[in-house]
Amino acid sequence: MKISTLRRTSAFTLIELLVVIAIIGILAGLLLPVMSRVKARARNATCQSQLRQLGAATRLYTDDNGNLLPSAEILPSLPIDPAHPLPRICDVLGPMAGKSNMDTNGVASVFRCPGDNAKRFDTEGSSYEWNANLNGHRMDETTSQEGRFAVIIVGPQGVSQTNGTMHVRFDPPTTPLLLDYDEFHSRPPQSGRNVVFMDNHVAPFVFDAGMTFE
Repeated sequence: MKISTLRRTSAFTLIELLVVIAIIGILAGLLLPVMSRVKARARNATCQSQLRQLGAATRLYTDDNGNLLPSAEILPSLPIDPAHPLPRICDVLGPMAGKSNMDTNGVASVFRCPGDNAKRFDTEGSSYEWNANLNGHRMDETTSQEGRFAVIIVGPQGVSQTNGTMHVRFDPPTTPLLLDYDEFHSRPPQSGRNVVFMDNHVAPFVFDAGMTFE
């Protein structure tokens, strides 16, 4: 007498397949925001590292130029004086920033922020804006050149005027050299910009009414 054995073939049913797809979708939904945050942190870290390199390049420039800071446009595509445009900061600091790693447009890639979705690098040669208030000043100097002011006093005796001079302070720990043109690194409620200061520390940009920048 033959005894036949029935073998059950293992295969996914449609319901099981749908359950697996649903689980994969849930896991993807959980992982994508995490990966997005990791990428954002990586872009921000790269940006800060590049700004630190540009701060060091600025010091190298001043060492070779009588301790004087560069003179460059804030926005090269819209020079302050079109008849006498200043150079781009990428062209001034380029030799100090490492020509071994150049972009296709001839600019050191250290000037390209990985979060530059406004394409400032393509139009201005740099994702980072130069603080033109420092044009021609000495590195680490604490005050600007003299600025004159007048105080008009109106009283019972008539009108009198008091003249004086003032200095704008450039304190190295709080004086920006370069910063992101735009808010490339979202971190509300703070600004999404990074900045390298005259003492070469890098931090998120926080507007201070006492700052001389912009």
